Amino acid sequence: MNKRKRIIIALTIFLIIIGILFFLFMSRETFTFSLPISEDLVSISISNKTTQKEITDKTEIKDIVNRLEGNGRTTKKESINDSPVNVEDPIKLEFCFENTGTSVIYMYIKDDRYYIEQPYNGIYQITYDEYNSIAKYVI
Repeated sequence: MNKRKRIIIALTIFLIIIGILFFLFMSRETFTFSLPISEDLVSISISNKTTQKEITDKTEIKDIVNRLEGNGRTTKKESINDSPVNVEDPIKLEFCFENTGTSVIYMYIKDDRYYIEQPYNGIYQITYDEYNSIAKYVI
């Protein structure tokens, strides 16, 4: 086989590999974090293994929702469980609505990074400050 044919075969294999990688990584679904409107909430129950606190003050509820909203959080990490797995001491936030029930998210630390997880939606990275501003209610 001459040199030109080997180059063409190598280039074809390279392009096929690039196409497969593009398909695998770029076509994954993007998840968007969605929070309730603070005016629709009656309370937020925040708990960990040892402590539980219910927040009913409208100013504190609005503050928590605003801190969690971030700037249109998106992720490609899907949450496929009712609660986080392989994490120590997650903080559960349960949003209680006036007429329609509840909604739950979890906050936790894993591998020195801070996350919020919305069950069956996505896993989103947050900052240390965002985590601590909400964790202070149960720590």
